[in-house]
Amino acid sequence: MKYLKTIYITSLILLSSITCYAQKPFLDSIYVDIEDKIELRMSIYEYANLAESAENDLKSLHEILKGNKDIPEKTPYSIVYEPNKKLSIRPSGPSERIIWENGKHTRYQFNNKCEILSDKYHLYIEYNELESLVSTDLINKLKEVIDTTSAIQGRFSKTYNYSFIEGSLVHNKQLDEQNRNLDMLFLKGGVGASLIKNEPVIDLAAEIGLGFGKKGIIKNQYYLSYNLLFDFIDDSKVNLNSFVNLGYRYNLSKKKKGH
Repeated sequence: MKYLKTIYITSLILLSSITCYAQKPFLDSIYVDIEDKIELRMSIYEYANLAESAENDLKSLHEILKGNKDIPEKTPYSIVYEPNKKLSIRPSGPSERIIWENGKHTRYQFNNKCEILSDKYHLYIEYNELESLVSTDLINKLKEVIDTTSAIQGRFSKTYNYSFIEGSLVHNKQLDEQNRNLDMLFLKGGVGASLIKNEPVIDLAAEIGLGFGKKGIIKNQYYLSYNLLFDFIDDSKVNLNSFVNLGYRYNLSKKKKGH
């Protein structure tokens, strides 16, 4: 019988499996059309002090670019700026002419592009004239959009769409898109084995729980679990012990980037 018990326990361990998964966060993002003269796209990693950080980064960029003779005057170019680290300028391909967008015909093009790669956000700007990129007006409009988005952003990540018309901010709610929700129902089962007083004990476990996500990451989980432990007293008797647990788990991770 002892030999059979050993085979039984070993088989359970070999048949049991462990499933691991990683969570990829979904970021909030904003799209802004400023008078059909400049477009902004921003992926937001962290809202804390975001407007202040974006303002400081743009001011630093403006100081570097003002009067810079390395900027091409007649050919399209792209700027990549890592705040306090690096700025590069390189020629880009032919400019894009958009003739239809969001269900309507339009005619405008952007020759130049600028990317700002920050720990808090990724900002992508399309424009024609350098003056529009290095203007105080751009900073003020971006801060207004960030403040508006910070006030309305919720538990699930979304893409927010805005436009400035005659200087006034308009939230185009009909164009907003909600990214994938991540509330989950958990059903878990498992089997294990251990030694208590040098005697083998088998553990059968079951768990049901609800997990609630925030920006694509499961942050809060409430669960009910049941464990059944049993061992063999002798060849004909089994000793059973049951445990029921009500629990809560919280994910302390604050990482927002998807890499």
